[in-house]
Amino acid sequence: MIYNKVHLTVLIIAIPILILQGFWVFKDAKKRGEKYYWLWGIFGLLNTPGNLIIYLIITRVIFDRHKS
Repeated sequence: MIYNKVHLTVLIIAIPILILQGFWVFKDAKKRGEKYYWLWGIFGLLNTPGNLIIYLIITRVIFDRHKS
């Protein structure tokens, strides 16, 4: 019984965080003019905060170097 309550609590916390992260990554990638912004949004839904960190490194550090 307790095991199910723990799982439910984790899901109640994790799902909104993942949805917000995916939405923010999608909107930010679209605003920055990324070609595959929808793919970045899906990527942002997969886990937190790992994919957010990867997105920020790639778009802020690597792509900004190539644009300069």
